[in-house]
Amino acid sequence: MSKTVEKKQKEKRGVSVRILNYVMCVVTLVVVVLMLFATGATSKRYSDVRNHTLNYIKWQSAAEQLKEGSDYLTEEVRAFTVTGDRTHLDNYFEEAMITRRRDNALQTIKENLEGTDTHRWLEEAMRYSMLLMEREYYAMRLTIESHGYDISEFPEQVRNVELDPKDAALSKEEMAERANEIVFDTIYHGYKEKISGETQRSISALADSTRYNIASSLDGLSNLLVVQHILMIGLAVVTITIIVLTSIHIISPLVRAIPRIKEEKPLPVRGAYEYKYLAKTYNKMFEANALKKEILTYEATHDVLTGILNRNGFEKAEKYINIERSALLLIDIDDFKHINDTYGHVVGDKVLIELAEELKMAFRSNDYVCRLGGDEFVVLMNDVDDSPERRSAIAAKAKTINKSLAESSNGTPPITISIGVAFGKKNMEITDLKSNADIALYSVKNNGKKSCAFYG
Repeated sequence: MSKTVEKKQKEKRGVSVRILNYVMCVVTLVVVVLMLFATGATSKRYSDVRNHTLNYIKWQSAAEQLKEGSDYLTEEVRAFTVTGDRTHLDNYFEEAMITRRRDNALQTIKENLEGTDTHRWLEEAMRYSMLLMEREYYAMRLTIESHGYDISEFPEQVRNVELDPKDAALSKEEMAERANEIVFDTIYHGYKEKISGETQRSISALADSTRYNIASSLDGLSNLLVVQHILMIGLAVVTITIIVLTSIHIISPLVRAIPRIKEEKPLPVRGAYEYKYLAKTYNKMFEANALKKEILTYEATHDVLTGILNRNGFEKAEKYINIERSALLLIDIDDFKHINDTYGHVVGDKVLIELAEELKMAFRSNDYVCRLGGDEFVVLMNDVDDSPERRSAIAAKAKTINKSLAESSNGTPPITISIGVAFGKKNMEITDLKSNADIALYSVKNNGKKSCAFYG
């Protein structure tokens, strides 16, 4: 498998932040929805526990109210039969007809628990309470008769009681005794025990039912809390995963990219799919920009006609040489104006191009060959010393170039060049070096041209 194909496959396997974010958002949304559902269910379970507890308190209070109402009626009827005080009878009927604790309690239970054992047992207690009231009305009538009260002044329930002929024939004292006997005998006591027993059974059933409901709700609540904890852990894991993946595939590559951008370097293509796409796009722009800069730099420092360094390139080259170990050759085409006037500028341009090629071939790759303008050329030699051997070598190069130009087969007229050479010295400026080379060139021009002269 080629490296290009393998690279493309790796890029395809890159993590897509868009898809990753979509998946993470969906997972987060699902977890949040489940948490909301669990929270709502937990709230409902808590509400169920609270309602069961409050209802138990309310229903237990109602059951106790039924028993308390019945006991209060017993106390008042007994007090009336013993003392004959009408206040107790008034209290009795106020409870039975106005306050009605027994009836209200039974109604409360019926509204919420109708059809349950609690309701049935309280109804049974109420039935015995009503039977008890019949005996109480009878005892009240005997007491009224024994004290000689006007019967028309008492409630209808008492007025409608018909005494047994045997009881009606009793004396007032015997009627009073008979009334006390009725509200204190075993029959009366048996009814009271029935009322108390049925009420207690109702309360016990209510307690058992409430305990079961509360326990069931608490179990559900406990399970929901476990689910909530799991969902919270899941949400935390999803959040941490998003942070880690975002850090690995987006933040870290971006952090690493910043110094490379500042250093004007291409970006590494790794990380999330979107980041890799961005990096590849940036790198293409970077390469295009670098190429454009290179072209612009080349055009700014090179002569368009000959392709060698121009004056701007020469000035940049000056900064990279050691003056003390350098030589500057100032080169001029002999009678170049005559060539332009005789053969035209097209031929003149060909001559300039040919000379540039000869200079590039004659000198080393680390030497700088430049065209300053017109027919003025410069060669800036690096790492050379002012020795007879070096002067001899440069003179030989000049002779070779002149010979080649004179024997050109490129359709250009034969030409010659004059060269002025100056060697650099310690603490010398480039302008001084060029001035010395110019003096040497002037010497050649005044002594027959087509040669090479050295300053000093």
